Amino acid sequence: MRIRRVLAGWVALLFLALVAPAAAQTEPPIQGVTTTIPELTMANTIIQLVRPVGAQHVGEALGLALQLEVGTQLLGAPSGGFNIKLDPTTGLRVRTATTFSPAFAESALTSGEGVVTAGASFMSSSLTRLGSLGVDGLRVRTVTAALPSDSRIGVANVTFSANTMVIAGRMGVTDRFDIGVAVPVVTIKTNGTTSLSNGNGQMLLFGTGINNGSGLGDVAGVAKYRFYSFGTGLPDPGGFAVMATVTVPTGDTKNLRGLGVTRTLLSFIASKGAGKFRPHLNAGFEWWSKAVTAPSDFEPNGSVSAQHQYQLAAGMEYEAAPKVTLLLDFLGRGILGGGRTGFRPDALAPPGASSTESLVALPEGIRKFQMAPGLKVNLKGKIVLSLNALIALHDQGLHARVTPMAGIDITF
Repeated sequence: MRIRRVLAGWVALLFLALVAPAAAQTEPPIQGVTTTIPELTMANTIIQLVRPVGAQHVGEALGLALQLEVGTQLLGAPSGGFNIKLDPTTGLRVRTATTFSPAFAESALTSGEGVVTAGASFMSSSLTRLGSLGVDGLRVRTVTAALPSDSRIGVANVTFSANTMVIAGRMGVTDRFDIGVAVPVVTIKTNGTTSLSNGNGQMLLFGTGINNGSGLGDVAGVAKYRFYSFGTGLPDPGGFAVMATVTVPTGDTKNLRGLGVTRTLLSFIASKGAGKFRPHLNAGFEWWSKAVTAPSDFEPNGSVSAQHQYQLAAGMEYEAAPKVTLLLDFLGRGILGGGRTGFRPDALAPPGASSTESLVALPEGIRKFQMAPGLKVNLKGKIVLSLNALIALHDQGLHARVTPMAGIDITF
């Protein structure tokens, strides 16, 4: 009865996530600078907030950076490790693995025929960095002139945050073949001020803006097939697998909760069991059905485009105790084509200016390198608690320094 109640709860939670309408609260983002309508999308809020103090399309550049960060974030996977088989050497039924699988990467281990794992996780990201720069006190435009009164400094003091709840499930169709789904529900918040001052420190323009909203992100479906094993016997000795992940454009692009393109990720997975250690390696490439574009004040053709992504992961699981698995992953990703921001001279300097520099969208991709430590604990029965963190080691896009994640899974 208890398992049935838990399962009914997960089904109800998934239903609410899929049918609940997005809730948004907005305020006119520019006070004393421009007049706006009462309701704005997240993209338009950012545009209206920063455009008066920067280049014409600086808002679109920041919006693209936020959209790519939210749309391509790693969603994690439900815990495995509860495939029970008969050990022919002992005649006992035992788990095929002594660890509970990686949090953000994948191992070659599959669930087992008829085994279902359902779970939910929550990630909270405070997106305080844009490449090597902080978004609080970000200078978006500088105009230098002979007279201080003709100089201009545009500054944005903006905070971005993205909270994501992921409802996910995996099912073993056969002992070698799994299918699954991951449904993200994303809440994005932006809040800040912008100002334009001259070289004498006199403030010429000032604006404030706030917007927040929640809704469905881009939903992903997965299929994993293990095609080779390193041997027989238990615990599982490891092997090779391939996985396909198809992400469909269910997120609202105007509110930056999705990319608006269909993405297909093909990954190669290798993992091995070696005593208490189970190392793993992943490599994959994701094809996007079309590019994600944004206007640019720097490019001659007036826009930049981001399209396709590669993903790499290497790490290990360690059996610290029969019910505790320690995890460590190193994760690398690269978005190709565009998405990065940077400072470039303006094409046309205003009268009296000797030089100008503005934050613009660049035709350069984004590289990310993260470390993901964590642990998984078997609380009771087949319930697993996950506690993990994504730590940015190198990131050329909009990002958080540390993103904590907590999740809970149950296997049936």
